[in-house]
Amino acid sequence: MPDISPQIRRLCQVIRVGGGLFVAGVLAIYLYSWLLPSQPFPPLRFHLAGLPTNALASLGVGERLLVALLSVPYLAALVWAFYRMHRMLQGFERGEFFDAATVGHLRAFSGFLLLAKLLALLAMHARVHVVNYLLESSGVRGFINLSLDDLSVLLMCALFFLIARTLEEARRLSEENKGFI
Repeated sequence: MPDISPQIRRLCQVIRVGGGLFVAGVLAIYLYSWLLPSQPFPPLRFHLAGLPTNALASLGVGERLLVALLSVPYLAALVWAFYRMHRMLQGFERGEFFDAATVGHLRAFSGFLLLAKLLALLAMHARVHVVNYLLESSGVRGFINLSLDDLSVLLMCALFFLIARTLEEARRLSEENKGFI
């Protein structure tokens, strides 16, 4: 086992704990928004992206469940992405930076995070359309909302995916070259 600096191990642990807290927080906000939309949580107010704060409170339980189901694919992809990140960081802590499994976890993490972001954008737009339909809103027929942050995250995920693929190719070439020496 290679000698890994304590700073790298500590950074991996901090990122892993931070990622876990982030995912747990996202899941808690979604559950709170779905289950108790009319209950205030002073001094914070939670709501799902794209929806007015009181939109879910005006829906019945079945209608809220329908809106919640639109977010399940995004949340599943997000949880799976952070699981793969957790596994990747464990590999880093063991010094397996270019190991096939660790690089595979990096590629899976970036791919699932990219998928989660795309699904989150789709879910946000679908939620608004469903809520507008359920509340029979006559004003807004549709909208598209993309921010610079959204596009930046999509590009960053794609870049991580490319880096992981490059690491796999470098490892393959390295193994191929060992046969010639």
